[in-house]
Amino acid sequence: MAEQTQHKFIRTDSLIDEAFDSTRTKDFKLVLQVGTDGILVSVNEKAHNKYIAFERYSFHHIYRFDDVCAFMEDLIKQSALLKYKYHTVDCLLVNSLSTLVPSAVYEEERKKTYLKFNTFLEGDEFIATDHLKTLDARNVFALPFCLKGKLDFAFSNIRYHHFSTVLIEALLTQHKNQTSQKVIVHIQPSHFQVVVLDGKQLLFYNMFNHHSTEDFIYYLLFVCEQLHLNPEKIDLRLLGEIEKNSAIHLITQKYVRNVAFEERNDPADYSYQLQALPKHSYYTLFNSSIL
Repeated sequence: MAEQTQHKFIRTDSLIDEAFDSTRTKDFKLVLQVGTDGILVSVNEKAHNKYIAFERYSFHHIYRFDDVCAFMEDLIKQSALLKYKYHTVDCLLVNSLSTLVPSAVYEEERKKTYLKFNTFLEGDEFIATDHLKTLDARNVFALPFCLKGKLDFAFSNIRYHHFSTVLIEALLTQHKNQTSQKVIVHIQPSHFQVVVLDGKQLLFYNMFNHHSTEDFIYYLLFVCEQLHLNPEKIDLRLLGEIEKNSAIHLITQKYVRNVAFEERNDPADYSYQLQALPKHSYYTLFNSSIL
């Protein structure tokens, strides 16, 4: 059952296996996915590469990371998972402040300049990078200092990544033997990402905001138009926080002929409780081992 607090967050899911022993968390890996829509939490029992716990917190009327930072300490205290020390902690940041740069032209001292080409920075961000092995490219992204400060204090061994790094790397790995084009749409409550693969190559990646099904289908068809992709012929896959026969699923089927759900292809095992989660959901959270 969802738990409302005096703040603007609700714990909507809490699935914890009996294998989760709070005295053994230094043997476990913690993964956080943090955005303005909410926070996802998972715990992996490293010895068996098995996910044994999952929490989801949804935010309401939160549009800035400053607001997330304001209640981060309370959220950590209320969480059944975040109050402990772990062997490793990975944080996946969800925002639009990222850009891909080929490794051949990447220069460390220019990383902020690369980011300014495609995004608007307010000046209070920490600039970090991920290495995408399958592309031999750098994903340069901005992490709000307020969030970094809160999480650094809570977890001394935390590592930061951009969630799109996991999304792109996992999809390229999953489809490494394909020869055709695929359009893959990763959906979250207020935004979605479009990844277009052409054989083994990344043809397109971008993130769009959506507040209605009409917003969603407009941007999706706009991408198809710009890339000269025929909705009658493309192979489109949906994944993320979307339910089958939801409004977004139905409107996509109306305009695109071939629509299917993409499933996670990670090598991990899942506890009994977590096996109930749809296999197309929480793709980046549970594929984070690819980093």
